[in-house]
Amino acid sequence: MTDFLSEHKFEGLKVNHVSRELRLFSNELFELIGIRFEDTSELERQVIAAFCFGALNAIVQRDELNQPQAHALIVALLINEFKYSEKQAVDFAEDLIHATHKEYHPVMNAIIHRGIDGHYQYEKNMLDDLRSNILEVINTVKKKA
Repeated sequence: MTDFLSEHKFEGLKVNHVSRELRLFSNELFELIGIRFEDTSELERQVIAAFCFGALNAIVQRDELNQPQAHALIVALLINEFKYSEKQAVDFAEDLIHATHKEYHPVMNAIIHRGIDGHYQYEKNMLDDLRSNILEVINTVKKKA
């Protein structure tokens, strides 16, 4: 009778909520930059995905998710929203996780941190700031590529 109160079901609901939040966040980014996903380059997709991983890091802290949950969420986002194959998504997720250490990949680390800021901007409905943030990141990376 009280199985709806079980911790397992609550955790599943929390992960589903975060998955939806990440999907909406990534969709908002594409809206803000005015580029359809289909029209982005691979570099732009990688930058936006790393930015979303930063947002996921903020959410993980806020919602006290564990590492396996965070890993599953980023892999799902990479497959479902960024259209990577399962292998590509798993490999990219591993690179993103390693890039949380600045010395592994300083540029990706910086993008992840900008995504953390971007999540705050998203939550506070500071959409002009979020647009400026993601566009600055994309344009900076494109100049250096």
